[in-house]
Amino acid sequence: MKMWFASMAETRPPIESHLATRLFHSILIKTFLEIIFVCAVASLAAYSNFNPQLRGAIDVADQTRVAGWVYDPRSPDEAVEVQLFIDGHFAASQRAGERRVDLVTAGVAASPEHGFNFAIEPLRLAPGRYTVQVYAVRPSAAQSKVLLPLVEKPLYFQVVR
Repeated sequence: MKMWFASMAETRPPIESHLATRLFHSILIKTFLEIIFVCAVASLAAYSNFNPQLRGAIDVADQTRVAGWVYDPRSPDEAVEVQLFIDGHFAASQRAGERRVDLVTAGVAASPEHGFNFAIEPLRLAPGRYTVQVYAVRPSAAQSKVLLPLVEKPLYFQVVR
């Protein structure tokens, strides 16, 4: 009889082994849930900072001016800061606060003060072809700012003298 009990004790896994396996599985599940939580928080933060529902367009891009509009539905009365880049280099900055009655007529904005107009002639560009992009400047975390392009691809214009 003693032999039979001794052999049974050897075939059963010890209780500590079950506890260690359960603990290991619990740690894995906890880690997985923490990763999902961190990803969800990061996604929400990125969405609120990089997808601010801005509306805007560049209506004119030629050798005399770059003009358009930008509107932020979250701040309908605020004039959004815009920056002009020519060939990827900063050229000028201003608030988009010029009167554009057509935006109200079209139902895009509640107030008409969302236009911008950059004069190109004072920049004294040499004759040639240039790319132009206008970015809306939005505040971000830790006092930094994010530049959001108004159009997907840069526009081109030609300077001739």
